Amino acid sequence: MKFRARSFGYGFAIVALTLVVAWAGRHTWLELRQLHQSFSNVQTDGFHLSEYLEAAVLGLNATVLRVDLHHNPEDQAAFKKSSAELQSWIRAHRVNVTTAEERECLGQIALAFTGYQSRMTQLLDERAQAGATAAPQPMLEEGPRAAAPILKLCQQLNVAERAAQTQFMKDSRRALRWLQRLLLVQMGLLILLIGIAIVAVYRGVIGPLRVELGESRARAARHEKLASLGTLAAGVAHEIRNPLTAINVRLHSLKKDLAANSSELEDALVIGHEIQRLERIVQEFLQFARPADPKLLTVSADSLLARMQALLGPQLEKTSIRLNLESVPDIWVRVDPHQIEQVLINLIQNAAESMAGGGTISLHARRGVARLPDRARSVVIIEVSDPGSGIPPEVQQRMFDPFFTTKEEGTGLGLAIAARIVEKHGGTLHCRSAVNRGTTFTMLLPHAKPEE
Repeated sequence: MKFRARSFGYGFAIVALTLVVAWAGRHTWLELRQLHQSFSNVQTDGFHLSEYLEAAVLGLNATVLRVDLHHNPEDQAAFKKSSAELQSWIRAHRVNVTTAEERECLGQIALAFTGYQSRMTQLLDERAQAGATAAPQPMLEEGPRAAAPILKLCQQLNVAERAAQTQFMKDSRRALRWLQRLLLVQMGLLILLIGIAIVAVYRGVIGPLRVELGESRARAARHEKLASLGTLAAGVAHEIRNPLTAINVRLHSLKKDLAANSSELEDALVIGHEIQRLERIVQEFLQFARPADPKLLTVSADSLLARMQALLGPQLEKTSIRLNLESVPDIWVRVDPHQIEQVLINLIQNAAESMAGGGTISLHARRGVARLPDRARSVVIIEVSDPGSGIPPEVQQRMFDPFFTTKEEGTGLGLAIAARIVEKHGGTLHCRSAVNRGTTFTMLLPHAKPEE
């Protein structure tokens, strides 16, 4: 459940950051396009309309003077053509300027130029009619006088253009600073998005794979160790069992010839007790070395725990220990009941031994989802909990190792056999303990359906 919530959180963060980055990218693109259009306008028209107009008007005056001096009809036609083109140019560029002052100046220039064009056309026509005689009015003076208002308005337009250019530079710098900040934010969001994606991929894919690989290596090493120790144990047990049987038979014969209540009989009884202990150890060796394959039956987990309560409850009550059963009846597992009961007996006895002053051992059974050696699947979780002395961390690391024990008369095979039985059923056995706070053994078994 925690993994799903974490995955959902990472997914939501990635989607949110992606939307923010997309929004920032869109605004960056719009700002860049607007800035590009502004620069395109500057490159096309510039801020030099006044200079062009002034040069064009002076050029028209020069054409008028050439007509007055040389009486060439082509110069007169060139004046009319150039003046008409300049008039159209002024009207076209009045729309493209960026400020109201520039539009106002161009409007006044257009009116003044219309008057200038009419006056100069009239004088040129009169000069053409007069022929070689002197002009009614000297065109040398009239041309500059008629162009003076236009040139004055060009100076005003030049001032307006400089103001517009200054404002354009300010706006451009402000837009560039905004773009710089926006790009920095966008880069930061991208780095954060990449970081979150890397963490999500690591925790969602690489991390679990590494954990699973480590667990697989640990299981392989443990299985290899168990196989080697099992082979050794089988050989040792086989070699010890035959002499023990012969000693036990001879001891039984000797006890018949010993007097009752004699020290010799007492020694023989002690020897017989130790032989039985050795036979139990040998039997455990053989069980560890050659565990029997489970005979699977579909049973309820509640019935397994209820049997433990009925079997061990009365005996434990004599030592002030009570078995408390907490389970759901409709939970089914496919197991070998005798082997799983052997595991439960071992766990309950260990729990009882850790409770010197008495208390309650709790037996739980519930449904859940967990990763078993093959895959994540639905499981039955059986727990044996006690409030005893707990298990130190250094002991927990080795408690499932064969022949490791902290008991004076223990063989160190009880938990190793229990873990191997559970593994034979396709499950796992875990321990969770804290010193002076108790211990919980958790057995995970595949869940089964009643019809199976």
